[in-house]
Amino acid sequence: MDRNTSENIIEAAPGVWKILVPLPGNPLRSLNAYLVRGNPSAGNRHLLIDTGFNRPECETALRTALEELNVEMGDTDIFITHLHSDHCGLMKKMAAEESRIYCSKADGDLINYATTAAYWEEIDRVFARYGYPSRGKQNMENHPGWEYNIRGAVDFIPVDEGFVIECGAYTLRSVWTPGHTPGHMCLYDGNKRILFCADHVLSDITPNITIEIGMDDPLRLYLDSLKKTAALDVDIVLTGHRSSPDSFRERIAELTAHHVDRLEELIDILAGKAMTAYAAAAEMHWDIRCEHWDKFPASQKWFATGEAIAHLQYLYSEGRVKRFESEGTYFYSLD
Repeated sequence: MDRNTSENIIEAAPGVWKILVPLPGNPLRSLNAYLVRGNPSAGNRHLLIDTGFNRPECETALRTALEELNVEMGDTDIFITHLHSDHCGLMKKMAAEESRIYCSKADGDLINYATTAAYWEEIDRVFARYGYPSRGKQNMENHPGWEYNIRGAVDFIPVDEGFVIECGAYTLRSVWTPGHTPGHMCLYDGNKRILFCADHVLSDITPNITIEIGMDDPLRLYLDSLKKTAALDVDIVLTGHRSSPDSFRERIAELTAHHVDRLEELIDILAGKAMTAYAAAAEMHWDIRCEHWDKFPASQKWFATGEAIAHLQYLYSEGRVKRFESEGTYFYSLD
């Protein structure tokens, strides 16, 4: 059931409200945050799933929606599905003193690490190893993961596979779905057949699968996670962005096929030459309104290179391409 309350609040299921949080200037357009209504008077707290960027436009939209829903943050806990700042950037500002903030240990640690310059120096070195031009602090400043992230660390309650949160009529069990990030978590109620899947499965766009510190073969993890969630009985799919898929399993099949096509595209690109992931990314097809690679915004080049790395690493682990190192940089070739 989708009943509009106001322009950016939609009742997505009984007692579950989707809140559209704008992401100004970002191609994602908005975040789907979710409020699962509890019963605070009976000791059953509300749950806010994800928050949006740490910027005034996001905070105003989210606070206005919660006020309209008559929800106090003092009665509300926060569940962060993964480390990206469009999902976690506002959590410190939104949390009340009584609020518990849940997140997987892997992504919680990375969220806190990403508040430091050391993280960005390290991830810059990781990308440089795959051919991305090293720009140090400039790469950090161009990245929304720094610009709109929290400032200062958070004391998370770590969430593992199977962790249960009782909220209103829902018994939400965490499902570990690494790939989009190392510790990406979904929430699933098997009785209600509802899945909060964040960026694990998206309907109108494909989740960005990219290299991350501590995650060298993200595409393999992601494809395994797709198989894992395809086995769940799901009627209601609540995504982190835009609309929900008509059929969860069909969308999983489409996403899997998309990545198979990407792998074959890279095989064709590598024919007869050795390339870095950065150079290969420049020859891949991207749905972005730029005449050529040189016109891509810096942040989009970063995301595209990360995707190229993820697919090349998968091909390398499968033995379909070779990888060699020259002057500290990885090159890939077919022979």
